[in-house]
Amino acid sequence: MTVAADTTPPETPGVLLLSGGLDSTALAAILRPTLCLAIAYGQRPAAAETRAATAVCRELDLVCATITLDLAAIGSGLLLDDGPAPPDAASPEWWPFRNQLLVTAAAAVALNNGLHDVYIGTVAGDGERHADGTQAFYDALNTVMAVQEGAVKVHTPAIGCSTTDLLRRSGLGPSQLGWTTSCHRSDTPCGACPGCWKRRRVLAELQILDERDERS
Repeated sequence: MTVAADTTPPETPGVLLLSGGLDSTALAAILRPTLCLAIAYGQRPAAAETRAATAVCRELDLVCATITLDLAAIGSGLLLDDGPAPPDAASPEWWPFRNQLLVTAAAAVALNNGLHDVYIGTVAGDGERHADGTQAFYDALNTVMAVQEGAVKVHTPAIGCSTTDLLRRSGLGPSQLGWTTSCHRSDTPCGACPGCWKRRRVLAELQILDERDERS
């Protein structure tokens, strides 16, 4: 996979993992990376996330690439189904080693495009729910990356920032955020999962009405 030509020069060389959610969308606007990458890895909202990421990049005039990795056989939690979570699950939406797998895929895409930096939209508070949302996790992951060919580095520029503050910094308004998606369960908002709850809280703090537009 190689990056398509773009008329707007990127400001930050590297690959941004873009789920189409609030955090990664805000980072896309702030960083303007060389490439935004949406990954369908077997999660139930894969179609919505890919659609959102594509729309966000169109709005921001960024390059968006999409890849499919079928990890459903090793998944769990609300992102996979409504079955019971495994014994080690840290939260209802826990998917074993998800961030490690996605960052690894993004690193491979980066190297194929002559890039050496991967950005992920981890924010403050993520580490309270998942070990792979902590600075310690990304420090360890960077140690592993550094001893491999390519020496790709993983960056978490928003790890000390709340989603609300990050969105304020991004300058994005309702017209851009209307394309984003947050649901863990479905291609349409379920309103009853951690992703939907967080979205409702953050947009309320920003005094933005979420009309749940289904646009394509």
